[in-house]
Order: sequence, then C-alpha cells, then structure tokens
Amino acid sequence: MMKKVLLLWAIAVVTVTSMAQDRMQGRSGQNFDMSNFNGVITGKVIDSLDRNGVEFANIALYKQKDSSLVTGTLTDASGNFMMEKLMPGRYYVDVKFIGYQSRRISGIMVSPRSPKVDLGTFSLLAASENIEAVVVTGEKKMLLHNLDKKVFNVDKDIAVEGGTAADVLQNIPSVEVDTDGNVSLRGSSNVNILIDGRPSMLNSMEELPAQMIDRVEVITNPSAKYDPDGITGIINIVLKKRKEPGYNGMVSLNAGTGNKYNATVNMNWRQDKVNVFANYSFRRGQMDRFSIGDRVTLFNSGADSSFLSQNSEGQSNMFFHNIRGGADYFIDSRTTLSFTGNLNFRSFDMDNNVLSNSYSNFNSNTLQNTRISLNSNDGLGHEYSLNFKRTYDTPGKEWTADAFFSRNTNNNLNNINQQEIFNTVPTTALERAETDGWMNTFTFQTDYVTPFGNGGRIETGIKAQIRRSDADYVYKIFNSLGSTWDFDANRSNHFVYNEEIYSAYGIYSNTFANGKFSYQLGLRVEDQHSKSDQRTTNEVADVNRLNLFPSAHIRWEPNPINSLQLSYSRRVNRPSVMVLNPFLNTSDNFNWSKGNPYLEPEFTSSIDLSHNLNFPKTKITTSVYYRDTRNGFSRRMIVIDTVATQPTLTTFINLSHYENIGAEAVVTQNIAKWWRINASYSYYYSKLFGDVVSGANEGSSWNAKLASFFTIGKNVDIQLTGNYRAPSITVGGSGRGFHMAGGAQGETKEMYWVDLGARINVLNKKGTITVRVSDIFNTQKMKYSSWDTNFYSYNESWRDSRVVFVGFSYRINNYKMRPEKKVDSDDSFDMVE
Repeated sequence: MMKKVLLLWAIAVVTVTSMAQDRMQGRSGQNFDMSNFNGVITGKVIDSLDRNGVEFANIALYKQKDSSLVTGTLTDASGNFMMEKLMPGRYYVDVKFIGYQSRRISGIMVSPRSPKVDLGTFSLLAASENIEAVVVTGEKKMLLHNLDKKVFNVDKDIAVEGGTAADVLQNIPSVEVDTDGNVSLRGSSNVNILIDGRPSMLNSMEELPAQMIDRVEVITNPSAKYDPDGITGIINIVLKKRKEPGYNGMVSLNAGTGNKYNATVNMNWRQDKVNVFANYSFRRGQMDRFSIGDRVTLFNSGADSSFLSQNSEGQSNMFFHNIRGGADYFIDSRTTLSFTGNLNFRSFDMDNNVLSNSYSNFNSNTLQNTRISLNSNDGLGHEYSLNFKRTYDTPGKEWTADAFFSRNTNNNLNNINQQEIFNTVPTTALERAETDGWMNTFTFQTDYVTPFGNGGRIETGIKAQIRRSDADYVYKIFNSLGSTWDFDANRSNHFVYNEEIYSAYGIYSNTFANGKFSYQLGLRVEDQHSKSDQRTTNEVADVNRLNLFPSAHIRWEPNPINSLQLSYSRRVNRPSVMVLNPFLNTSDNFNWSKGNPYLEPEFTSSIDLSHNLNFPKTKITTSVYYRDTRNGFSRRMIVIDTVATQPTLTTFINLSHYENIGAEAVVTQNIAKWWRINASYSYYYSKLFGDVVSGANEGSSWNAKLASFFTIGKNVDIQLTGNYRAPSITVGGSGRGFHMAGGAQGETKEMYWVDLGARINVLNKKGTITVRVSDIFNTQKMKYSSWDTNFYSYNESWRDSRVVFVGFSYRINNYKMRPEKKVDSDDSFDMVE
C-alpha cells in the first residue's frame, strides 16, 4: 500500500513539473529568457463630458498582491499613456488628476502569452459629478487646471450671449479688457493672443462672435513648445469644431439695442473617413463714443502755463463677415490630413468730432479748433492651413506637421475738415489721409512626441516663421485755388518690415515618488532676423538675435484634494511694426507720435507658484508670481512747447528693467443645487527702473470679479456678474500702439460694472432663448491721467456700454450626451467607450 502511495506521489510531481516547464517554453521547445521580457500596458484617458483627452493625468501601476508601486507615467496631449518593460504578473492602475475623481482599474494580467494589454478608452469624472443609470448628469466644468495652463469653458457663460470675444475674455479671471478692446493679463497688455494655437489676424476682439468660441486657454508660464512671445503669457481662443458621426450644427441669431445684430451658423458632417465643417458669422454693430480731456502745461518753472480742453463725440459702424471651413480626411485609423480656410471681410466706418480750446496766460494766445473726421476702413483677411497628424501603435507617440499662410490687407481713407480760430483769425483746411497696407505670414512647423524611458515623454519640434509687411501712408491737402489734392511729403511715409524667425525646442516630462510628483523641463532656441525700412526718410535698421528660452514645471499632488505647482519660463515681447516706424506723425495738431526703429525687445523671467484645493462643492486656486523684465517697453509722452499748439509727442523707449509681484485667487462654490458662484481676486505691484517720471514708476493695483449662477427648474438659468478694477500705473506699454487707453506715464482710475443674463431652454432643449443686459448701471467709463515735469492731463472716455441683447439658438444633433458603457472594475463609476 505504501509503495502505491509513493508511486502516485512521484507521478504527480513529475506531471506538475512537466506542466510548469511547458508553460515556460515556446512552441520551439526553448525556454523564455525573462530578462528580455517586455510587458506593455496602454490606454487612453478622456473627460467624461467633452470627450477630449486629459493631458498630464497621473498613471500609477501597482502589483495586485502587495500594492507595491511598479512604475508610473503621464498622459499625452490626447490622453494616451504607455508603461513598458513590465514583468509578468497581476496589476492594478490608479488614475489621478486634480479636479477629477480618482479611478482604479483592477484585474490586469501581463503574461508571456499576453505581453501587451490595452485598457482601451476610459473616462474621468469631475469631482462634483454624479452618475445615474450610467449616464453622466453633470455639466462641463468651467475651469480646468493642467500642468502648464488653465482652461475656461465658455459654453455655460450666459454673460457673453450675443457678445464678442472681448466679452468672453473680460469674464475670465486675471484677464482685463478696456473700453477700446485692449486685452491685458495680470495687469499687463504684453500678452500673446492666439486663435486655435496660431497668431490672431483679427484687428479687434470685436470681430469674433462669442458663439464661435469653445474654450479659452490661459497659459501664464508656457512651456518651450509655445512661441515665447507675450511677457505675461498666452491666451489661446479655441473655436468650436465637432467630429461626431453624422451631421450636427447650431444656428444663433442675436439683436441688441443701438443697432447691434449678429448671426452665427456652425455646421459639421462626419461620414466614414471624411469630416467636413463650415462656420459663417455676420456682425453689425453701431457704437457711440465720447471723451473729455484737460491738460495744463507749465513754462518758466511754473510761472506761466497754457491750458487745453478737448471734447469729442463720434459714432462707429462695424460690419464683419467671417467664413471658415475645412475638412479632415482620415487616411487610416492613425493618420489624419486636415485643411482649413478662413475669409474675413471687415468694414469699419467712424465719424468723430473733436472740439479743442487752448489758452496761454503768458502771451494771451487763444486757439479754438474743430476737427471733423470721416474715417472709412475696409479690409480682407484670408488664412489657409494644412495639417498632418500621425499616431503609432505605441501610445503617446505622435508626429504632426503644419503649414500656415495668411494675408491681411487694409485700406483706410480719412477725410478731415479742420476749422480753426487763432486770436480771432479763422482758417479752414481740408485734409485727406490714405493708407494702403498688407501683411503676409508663412509658418511651417513639425513636432514629434514619443515615450522615453520609464514612464517619461520627449517632445521636440522645429518651426520657421516668415513675415512681410508694407504700409504706404499718403497725406494730402486740398488746394482751393486749383481744386486739387496736393501731396504733403512732410506727413506721408512708406514703411516696409520683414522678419524671419527660426526655432527648435525639446521637452522632457515624467513622474516620480509614486506618481505624486510630475515635472516638465524644456528649452527653446530662436534665431531672429528682421529689417525695417522707412523709405520716405531712408532709415534702415537690421537686427539679428539668437536667444534661449528655458521653461520648467513641477507639480506635487499629495492627495486628490491638494496640488501644488511651481513653474518658470523666459518670455519675449517684440515691438509691433507700428511703433518701429520712425516717421513723425503730425496729422493730429495736438497729439503727435513717432516710432523707434531701435527699440529692443523686452525679455521677462517669470516664476509662478500655485495651489489647488478641490473639495466636492468648493474649489480654490491661489497663486503668487514674480516677473523681472529687462529692456522693458514704456510709452513716453512729452510736450513740444516750441509749436503753437503745444502738442504732446508719444514714442516708445526701453527702460533698464521693471519688476512685478502679484497674487491671485479663484474660488468656485456650489452653495446649493440651484446656486453656485465663481469669484476671483488679483493683486499686483509694479516697480519700474529707468527714464520714468516720479510718481508713475511704482504702484499697486487689484481687481475682483464675482459671478453668481442660479438654476430655476430644469430650463432656466440666470447669471449675475460684477467687475471692479482699482487704479493702476500705466507707464509700461505693450509695444503695440501709441495712444492706447491710459496714455503714457500716469495712472488709470478705478472702473466697475455689472452684467445680467438669463437663458431659457425650449423645444425639448434643442432651442435656447437668451436675454442679456450689459453694464446695467452704465458705469463702464475709462478714466486716466498722465504727467511729466511740465504737464498734467486728465481724460475720460466711454461708449454706450449699456446694451440689451435678445437671442435665439437652435442645435441640430449637437451637444447631446452619449450613454457610457459600464465595465467590470473595482469602482462603481468606471466607464469605457
């Protein structure tokens, strides 16, 4: 009996050993070399609502048996990730990103027979979203945080219905838009504005309807991947473009008081390998503008003085047509070829009546001048882009190539009637200014992204940008004797500017410490060649510069509630073509301007530290920052007291440098199911060093915004928004224009306003009726003062900002939530496409 038991035991041992050996052998009968085994886990992370990839999400891989960390990685711009060089075993994955609920995917098996495991596409939910019957019921988050940017979704912003891109931007924390449409970020107008990642060809944010905007990305410390232009960073406006199967679209009609109308049509069609989209927008706007100003000029150490008072009123009529269309061709599942074209027709007519009164107490000279100008501005802009994108079997590996061309033409005719009384002697002059200008821009760039090492990622790219511009400004005076328009050589000029910029960059990103830390290091090299040619005065300036622009970002997420981020970047702000032109413009008797062809670019080093708190009903983002700018621009204004009208002369100079220190906070609070608020506060301090008038070289300011959202029932939303801006110094300039709001050295006074809007869903939520009142109390007025050692001026300007808008939008197979399929997982909210 014992012999039989021993025999059976021996047979069992041999059998089990043989089976184990078989499992470790291939069909060839040879053993696997486990030292060369390469297990791979891939997947894609998307937002549960907008279906876009979630970039920089933390992916951590753990062993199933003891929960020990194996490796980690970050998702790429499309949400893809890959972890490789894994040994056989059972694993689980934790997915974390600030502002979202954490995810866990269990039961992952890597084996010699299945070395590659694809987890597919799965969703992340916002921390405050709920799931009912496995269908997402939350709304798209208005604010998202990424490693190097903040994303503001504007779909739910009622305060911009019927408005423009300017209305959208002024509701975003840290962003300000003045009454003339000038945009600033963190108290500075040195910001680079992009549309779909490319330089904006728009002359004004008023040209772009709010209905065409999907989201706005604010990047205060951009990585080396982006062009370094813009001292305070980048504002990227992303336009709507859908790619759902079938056809979908939206039609919007809006009307406002004071002859303001706009219409927008967005259409998209997707079938098999082709996606076609088209957008058309029309905007007609009438705007009444007013301004008052006073200036005192001192002579002989203040013993004598002259006084100037100016009042103006005018009306502008704007017509904009924008046609945008294109197609995506999906060559195969990983290769896409896209073409986009855009045509922009604009007509901007403005009449302005300026009454000026001047008096000098030391010679008793009096001057009364009435300047009536009728300005007609027509322009055509067209843009074309060709884009190639190729992904690979290795998730996160991607190659793109883009070619972009744009041409912008502008024709301006300004008829001027000046009636003047100097010491009771009247004179009349008829003058005409004609401008014929164009600008061409060609850009080519290619970028390559690939996983590298253990969970890391490398991004590289090269770019070439070539720009040509030509502006011919002709001034004529009417000769009453011969009834002819005579050319005035002293006030005419022809300016040509050419620029070529060649650049290359490299970025490495990864995680460490169990995925709680993620970082990104980058460097951009740029070679600039430019030439300005003032042909009227034969002034030529050639510039060649080679510059380095490093960037660094690191984020620490100790838990799903907290995250801390530190970033650094070096930026540049190049002077515009307008302020490089050295010609002396004296067309306005009281306000002259002259460019500076030797104006150096300003370079800024910026450090930003931010903290995010993410609770189910409360989200708080705080940040502090420091900027040091070398060769900083400044608008410089002086009075020419040797001329009878004592005009101001505005030009641009380089300061030695200036410093900015700031802090800001953004709070989102869900008070109840029917009530939530967004509040933001921003403080900044500026100190300038160089040729700056005392009192205008140092100062602090702050601004605050509060938006309250109310939901009444299932179909009515109400939004109340308030804005306040404290006084701020204005000596620092953007390098884009001479007479921007705030004048030159001086101070801009406080400004505040309140907007109210309501949205009503109709027709089974396919249609929406909106009503909006901007600037309810009619308080949106710009006030600013400028001064030097021998003058002081004060100005106010405003427009008919209190406007009532009524609009209707209808959606066609659009903005529909798709059911989410539930998959087996440890978490009840796991979903996959």
